[in-house]
Amino acid sequence: PMTHDLLDSVIENLGAKIEKIVINDLRNHTFYAKIHLSLNGRTVEIDSRPSDAIALGAASNAPIYVAEHVFEKTSQ
Repeated sequence: PMTHDLLDSVIENLGAKIEKIVINDLRNHTFYAKIHLSLNGRTVEIDSRPSDAIALGAASNAPIYVAEHVFEKTSQ
């Protein structure tokens, strides 16, 4: 399997669920993302490269969001 498919399988087998992907920042022409997981009733946020987070979101059918301020920065 591809790396993102493998990671999706590992997350699922550990009992966690990918809730969403958020492209949450843009600094110095670099985008940043977070993977939001739910595990045992709590939310865990993991820093990620956007490309990896988007691939993982697509593999797990999780929604992918972009923070409003990121859209605003890209339109300037």
